[in-house]
Amino acid sequence: MTRLTLDGSWILEGLPYGEGVEKQAYRPDYVPSDPLEALVPGEVHLDLLRAGRIPEPLFGENAKLCQWVEEKEWWYRRKFSVPEEWLTLHAELVFEGIDTDCDVYLNGEHLAHHENMFVPLVIDVSGKLQRENILVVRVDSGVPRIKDKPFVPYPAGSPEQDYRRVWARKAQFTFAWDWAPRLVNVGIWRSVSLRFFEGFALRDVFVRGSISCDRKSATVTLSGAVENFSKNFACEPRLRLRALLFEEEGKKLVTSKDESLRAYPGLTNFTLTLEVAPPRLWWPNGFGEPHLYRVLLLLLDEEGRELDRFEKAWGLREVALRQEPLSSDEGESFILTVNGEPIFCKGADWVPADSLIPRVTREKYQRLIEEAQKAHFNMFRVWGGGIYEDPFFYEHCARCGIMVWQDFMFACAYYPKSPEFLQEVEREIQAVVKQLRNETAIVLWCGNNELQWLHERNKEITGKKDLEFPDYDIYHILMPRLLKDLDPTRPFWPSSPYGGSDPNSENEGDRHFWDVSILIEDLKERVNYENYARDRGKFISEFGILAPPVLESLREFIPEEELFLDSPSWQFHNNVFERENIRGMLREFVKDPECLSFPEYLRFAQLLQGEALKFALEHWRRRKFLTAGALFWMYSDCWGAIGWTVIDYYLRKKPSYYFVRRAFQPVDLSLRQGEHAVELFVVNDTPETLALAVEYGLSCFDGQEITSGNLSCHIPPNSSRKVGVVPCGAAKARPSEVFFWARLLDGDRVLDWERCFFVRFKDLKLEKARVDWDIVSEKGETFIELVSPVFAWFVNVELPSSFTPEDNYFDLFPGKVRRLKITGEGELKKQDVKISWNNA
Repeated sequence: MTRLTLDGSWILEGLPYGEGVEKQAYRPDYVPSDPLEALVPGEVHLDLLRAGRIPEPLFGENAKLCQWVEEKEWWYRRKFSVPEEWLTLHAELVFEGIDTDCDVYLNGEHLAHHENMFVPLVIDVSGKLQRENILVVRVDSGVPRIKDKPFVPYPAGSPEQDYRRVWARKAQFTFAWDWAPRLVNVGIWRSVSLRFFEGFALRDVFVRGSISCDRKSATVTLSGAVENFSKNFACEPRLRLRALLFEEEGKKLVTSKDESLRAYPGLTNFTLTLEVAPPRLWWPNGFGEPHLYRVLLLLLDEEGRELDRFEKAWGLREVALRQEPLSSDEGESFILTVNGEPIFCKGADWVPADSLIPRVTREKYQRLIEEAQKAHFNMFRVWGGGIYEDPFFYEHCARCGIMVWQDFMFACAYYPKSPEFLQEVEREIQAVVKQLRNETAIVLWCGNNELQWLHERNKEITGKKDLEFPDYDIYHILMPRLLKDLDPTRPFWPSSPYGGSDPNSENEGDRHFWDVSILIEDLKERVNYENYARDRGKFISEFGILAPPVLESLREFIPEEELFLDSPSWQFHNNVFERENIRGMLREFVKDPECLSFPEYLRFAQLLQGEALKFALEHWRRRKFLTAGALFWMYSDCWGAIGWTVIDYYLRKKPSYYFVRRAFQPVDLSLRQGEHAVELFVVNDTPETLALAVEYGLSCFDGQEITSGNLSCHIPPNSSRKVGVVPCGAAKARPSEVFFWARLLDGDRVLDWERCFFVRFKDLKLEKARVDWDIVSEKGETFIELVSPVFAWFVNVELPSSFTPEDNYFDLFPGKVRRLKITGEGELKKQDVKISWNNA
């Protein structure tokens, strides 16, 4: 197979909807009256932005000024040449993705109409190509087609939603969400190419692995079909399939196999099996090596000449979903296993990393995934209102040991049940599963986001127990049927959340815990993150806390003259569910927000997001494996926002990133505060038994020690254990002046630092702290050592952008030296470092 790319520079023209056909804009001799350059893959807003015809849509309130783009139709044109010797070959024109409604013309001839962003468009153009060609593509956003469509009301949904979106098979969040503006994308958003075949092609290759019980051997099965484009049934060409398995990091061949094949006209199925002994398995982050092989399948003719190939980085692993009875008050487990080992899933929900989707670069994907790996994530849940992500996303997740819970793209609405819509959905699922089933990272398919749960809420709101769920069959009949045939290697889950008579049950299935932040009406209770401690969900797949990003990022999307609370741009970028949450949380835990300066408002709001996420994550990790997963909403932003994330749109970390990183570390010490004592827990995610020590004490903020002690503990592999209970009655006399602290030690190495207070932050009587620090070099590595004679709260280490601290936004215990490893290029100088803390 030979590929001719059609990516790059195209000519683009925008016209009123329907006018292009009247003007015959598809004709080869048509001359656009107002052309501009378009880049493919790309998106029309981005082309207009480059041409200076619109302002940056994500700055200020500019998104409102750009909504006219969704109403027009956009005509792409490109000239290309084909070598003479290729004109006799079987040829396919392949659009990996067009967003959304389109018509394709080649040399003036209409070839195809297409209405699905998620499904590639493949057109047989054999015999239609010339030496010189003109390809024309008419694209619109889908909005003109759906603007008069009916939709079923959705009482449990958000009032700002445009529910006509359900008729368009495209990224639903672009119609606006609580965390995203309305920016309905349009354009050729993925690559375009011509593929030329010398009579034969490989189709739908599927790679599967099976591991022996003792893990000493494995089989790798490759199945698929060979297509013979000939119409001559008297011809029975003999071909050869050659399967090879390499170590991906080098060229070492692990195993191979050749088989002959008679390829009759049409499709001929095949199956090849490779034996691997001993196998190198793929493991999630923190549990072992995320090893990848390189799978290569060659289709050869009788002379050994290559006709087509399939190549993929692929990991050998088996996944399953374990649901077993627990105690009578706990219900049923929901545990994902990898290679037979139960895994506590740690991570976050993933949404597209830009409102203008094609703007996301490989570098941005790489940075976000690797920051998650460093924060000890082992899972992303790809949310059902976004996109089926770029192949690079899944492959890099696999390299970093990050599993993917993959939603199908249905979210927070009733979808149509018309035969035409169901037919399109079936076509989409078939295409998507075939595209993604070889991605090692994907460990679970899920039918949708929140449709089952919100349907139950709609029944409560309307009082109609028999309220119709029009798209029920998609998730409970169509998807399971298709997946049973297309991908039986992964579990399927109908919806998220889902389980039992209550789809958002604490006792079975997965759970979205939104009592905090959204569902509780009373503001004081809604912002009280201590309410997380009462939850007993089996797998938490959503929960979240709002906070603004750092000031440097705010300046990137809010005009300087509007850089204050509740300015028009602030409100435009504020989350719909904020509803005074941040002010309420500050009032309950820190201080009346009206008494805070703008920088203080930002700093304390960010602190509370971090404290809340850490509190919740450690609560659920202590319950391992009664609870078997904790994924917070959400990881990163699609634009500058006051929102749920721990890394903002500009890739700057909020303080909460470091709180989450500490809560997710493989060996974690956590404290649970009781009325008269503090309980100490250690979670061990490693496959080894650990012999550790805990040093603890009750101290005054001024450094005076009241009590102290230490204990030894042995923590079995992959477990959570309560290792001690420390009475703290002495704190009752002056609860505002003391704190409990603990350190987890492996020999001389400090694994974790923890503390708890006996009153809320606003009632603490902190001493004014002085932090002494220095830069230390040791064996070619750089460290910053910090110490304070008194308790120092929320210490921030600011470094030049080329340097990164291993931890940040932490506390210093009186007299305890904290050492931070610093990574970066060049020499770190003391004058370039800024240290700040709350009680300065």
